[in-house]
Formats: sequence, C-alpha cells, structure tokens
Amino acid sequence: MCRSCKIDLVPAMLDAKSLAVLQTLKTEIKASKEIFNGIVKGTGKSFGFVVSDQGEEHFLPPDQMSKVFPGDRVTYTVTEQNDGKTRAELESLVSSDFKEFTGVYVVRGKAQGVEPFSDKFSGWLFVPPKQTGGAASNSLVTARVTRHPWASGKAQAEVVTVLGDVKNNRSWYSVALNEYGIPETFTEQELQAAEQTAAENPYDYSSYNDLTELPFLTIDATTTRDIDDALYAEATENGWHLWIAIADAASFISSGSILDKAALQRLNTTYLPGLVLPMVPQKLSNEAMSLVENEVRPAVVFKMALTKDGSITRFEPSLAKVKNHAKLNYAEVSEWLDTGAELPENARALSTVFDATRALAQWRRANSNPPLDRADFRIRVDEQFNVSEIEKELRNSARDLVEEAMVATNYQVALWLKDSAAPFMTHAGFKADRETELKGLLREFAPAVSELDGANLEQFIQIMKVANETTGFPLASVLQKRFDRGQWQTQAAPHFGLGLPCYTNATSPIRKYSDLVIHRIIKAKLQNEEFNADNDLVEQLNERGSASRFVSQNIENRLRYQWLAKNKAAEFDGTIAHINASGLSIELNDNGARGFIDLRKKKDQFSYDPLRMLLKFEDHQFQLGMQLKVKISQIGDDFMNLVIVEPSES
Repeated sequence: MCRSCKIDLVPAMLDAKSLAVLQTLKTEIKASKEIFNGIVKGTGKSFGFVVSDQGEEHFLPPDQMSKVFPGDRVTYTVTEQNDGKTRAELESLVSSDFKEFTGVYVVRGKAQGVEPFSDKFSGWLFVPPKQTGGAASNSLVTARVTRHPWASGKAQAEVVTVLGDVKNNRSWYSVALNEYGIPETFTEQELQAAEQTAAENPYDYSSYNDLTELPFLTIDATTTRDIDDALYAEATENGWHLWIAIADAASFISSGSILDKAALQRLNTTYLPGLVLPMVPQKLSNEAMSLVENEVRPAVVFKMALTKDGSITRFEPSLAKVKNHAKLNYAEVSEWLDTGAELPENARALSTVFDATRALAQWRRANSNPPLDRADFRIRVDEQFNVSEIEKELRNSARDLVEEAMVATNYQVALWLKDSAAPFMTHAGFKADRETELKGLLREFAPAVSELDGANLEQFIQIMKVANETTGFPLASVLQKRFDRGQWQTQAAPHFGLGLPCYTNATSPIRKYSDLVIHRIIKAKLQNEEFNADNDLVEQLNERGSASRFVSQNIENRLRYQWLAKNKAAEFDGTIAHINASGLSIELNDNGARGFIDLRKKKDQFSYDPLRMLLKFEDHQFQLGMQLKVKISQIGDDFMNLVIVEPSES
C-alpha cells in the first residue's frame, strides 16, 4: 500500500472519542492564540497583507487572500514562519464595504467577469451568464457584488449598468462621473419641475428695484450660456460706484424642493472637454435664471463705493430687476482694453468698470495676497471626444477685471454676513506641524521676517510678500507646499491664502450650491428673516465639494496623455512642479500635462533636501520652478514618465 493511502486511513482508525479529543485540542490551540483586528490590503497580485489597528502588517498568502476583498475588515491570528516573517490566518469576516464598483467586463472562452478598476485587486469577479446585463466584452460597466468569497473563495458579481466601450473616450467620462457620484442626467420629474418653474415662476418681484436702465454687461467665454454675473460702474468725485448683479437663482430654487435636492446631489456644475453637466436643468441654468442678453432677469445686486486707491467704503446688497445690455467675451474685451480701441455703443460702461477693478487690484496687491499668475488650459475635442487642440490661456485684462470684481464681492458678502451661520471658505495658512520648517527657511532666505508669526494674518501677508520678492531661491513656491487645505465652516474666519479676514462664495449661484445657499441667507437678512446653514451642509461641501474638479482632472489628464502619445518623439519645455526623494514632477509648459522623472536609479549620485525641496548632484541641483527640456520615455492612459534632454535656455 502506498504511503499516502496509509496516511488517509489514519482518521478512519480513530474512534469517535479520539476524534472528539483531537477536535478539542485544536479548539484549545486556536483559543490560546491572540486574535487581532485589521484591514485587508491588496497588492494587485495573488497575495496581500492585513494591517492591524495598530498599523502592523502581516503577510496574507494566496489561499487566504482569495477569501476576502481589499478593504475588508477581518479578525486574524499571526503565525511566525521559518524565515522569521509573520503570516496571517483569517478567523472571521467582520465587514466588507466593497459592494458596488466599476470595471471592465471581459469574456474569456466560456467564462466572463468584471475586472475592478483598482491596482489592489487581482483578477476578476465571475459574472453568471444571466447577470451580464447585455454587456459585450471590453465594456466599461458598473457592477454589484452578489457573492462574497469568504465561504467558497469564489466571488460573484452582476452587471448593473453598461457605460460604453473601453475604446470610447466618452465612456471614460461616465466611469469618472460614476466614481464620484455625479449624475449625468436629470430624472423626468426634475426636468418637469424645471419646465414648470421656468414657465410659472411664482416668486413675487414687486419689491425688487428696477435697475433695467443701467447698462449692465457680462464678460464670459464665447460659449457660456449659464451667465451668473453682470457689471456696471460710474465714476464719482472720490472714485467709483461699482454694481455687481448676480443671477437670483434662489428665487427659482426653493430650499428642500425637488430641484434643490438635485442641485445638492451635484453641488456644482461639472465642466468637461466637450460636455457640460449643469447643477440644475438647462431650462433654468441657461435660460430662465441666466442673465441672457437683452432680457430682464431678477438679481441680487451688490453696490460698492470705491475710493481711488481701491478701498471699499460702502457695500449695499439689494434685490433688483436688471437687464444685460451686452454679452461680451474675454478675447474681445481684452483686445479693446489693451489696444485702447473704441468700444461698441452697448459696451461703453466697460472702460469705467475697468478703471474701478484696476483700483480693486491695486488695493489687493497692497493689502492682501495677490493672485497667482497661472495659465489655464482648454482641451478641445471632436464629436468622438478625441483631442483636437490644447489651448493655453494666459491671464489677460478681461479675466483680471472679472476676477477682481468677484473676489471683492465675495469678500464684502463675507464681512456683511460675518455674524451669521453661513458657509465661509477658510484657509489656515501654514500647516500647524510645519512651524519649525517655516522658521528655518525664513532665517536662511528671508531673515527680515523670520521672527514673524505665520499664524497671524497680517504677519502671514508680510511673510508671503517678502517670499515673492526673494530672488535666487523659489521661497514662495516652497512655502506654498506647506500650506494647509481650505475648509468650509459656519463661522467667519481668515482666508490666509487670499490674505483676507473672511471669505465666502456668492457670485455663481447657478453653478455652485454653496453660492445658492449664501443667496438664501442674504435674501433672508434683507427681509429681516432667518436662514442658517447647518453643519451637515458644511460637511458635504468639504467632503464632496471638490468632486467635479477631481472628475475634470481625471478626464483631462487622460485626454492629455492620449494626445501626447501621438507625438512621443517630440521634446517639450517643462517646469519642475514638485520634488521628492524619488525624482521630479514636471508640468509641460504648453499643455499642462504632468509627468514624472524617476531618479531612483541614480540615488547614489544625489542627496535630497526635504526642507528646501532640492535634489543635489555633485555639479548641479534641481529646485522648484526650474525649466527643463524633456522627452517622453513611457506613457499610458493615466501616467507619463519623462527623461531630461537638457536644461532649457529660457
């Protein structure tokens, strides 16, 4: 008889009592081991790890990893292996949050499944034939887990929605939007509500001032239809009166209504190359609420009295009916202002508006933090959502004009509401744990302000002014890497980034839910009523408020890489945007694409200075803002690796 046969017969030789003793022994051994709690960490391979609540990692072999998903919470024991390393043995599944996901539906032979979009996953989740949702192979889909692998080691899923073909760029828009929970369409009930509201707006405008004779004008992109703001100015003996009219979206969208819930779900209008997904149906955003040229519209109007140095001496919000006398675009306005060309009859107020906003800019440069001089990039796509052009947009007179008017309005509204429970955008300046680094940098490069308190707004402004004037070292850029993130809160507090004692957003109620709520609060105060923003709204703004921006970045990066992949042999001028111990993050100057120069193979040749953000070689060094000429070494749908050609002459 073979040895294996003998071994197989051993259990049969044990009587019931012996088997019970053996089982008891196993239970006692198991009970004597310490049980840990942790989270499963995937690797994209057949094995994984469990990270304990104390942060310790333990190896999870393939037979154990096949029973769980990355992110699952489990209990486990730890066993030491012959090589001295530890491995985890799973005891129980506590919870699993992996329930719905996006991925690629694939067919291999007679089997089919969905490969999740995660580098933490290995393989696919099998989909039974009757649960494919009609998907074809290589479709992008959303799917739902129907069987967790804990019991059998084999997970199953069902296709919920087919988003499109993997080779279709528009399908990838849907993937990104789904990931961040942004709907692509409105329900039939929401569309009907918008139609009815536009046709029968029941709001009473009898108490609104009539400012339709003032020649308000708007300045936007040529294609803009959701027009939020209009401007008008008059010269006075001491300076100017400047009127900023903002579309009265709150009179169309009442709090708690079906349209309000739709707007809250989105929080922002999402702008993508070749696609705009409005916060509310276009019947409202592009028509009834929009400050359409030659149409009368309700507005919240902010009148400011300015002195010649740009100081605001009076700020008066009111409700009024206004008329857009001229829909202008950035390009034509900038050309008129820069060349001194004669203005069209309906845009004669433009020169006075320009003078007033230049004074606002002068005040901002003297008393707060001036705007950063950054280029924008517009990605143009064809009907198939393939890139046709990437256009670089530099700051110009028209954009500066509009920005100064909007910043001043938002600042004054925040001052006017500072004692109210409203959404305020705050920024704490430097991260609290970077004070030692801050002092070290200032002593070396800006000793005149090294003893100032970076947590004090006025002193922070002084520090940044000196940093921006420092030559020979990019001090301002290095300090900005130590900035904290902005946060919404219901109490007024400084916005260090702008250098203002308080700030909010009130100028885009058609496009931003935060601004819509601010308008409700403004109107309530004007009517001696009360309307407060609650903490739940602030939490949502902080948690989901950037979703549209993240989707835009995701899609634009993908499109940029596709476009650049067709021109891999070219050389590009780039700017060092970030530095770490592994290499350099480069932004290409002409299209805004980000790529990475991996220097780890040369790690013995350089040292990394994290304080100054410098990579030092024996005969040269790299620092933020430095110009380099680079080439593409490798590029994919979501990454680009670069190599240095030579330092640019510029």
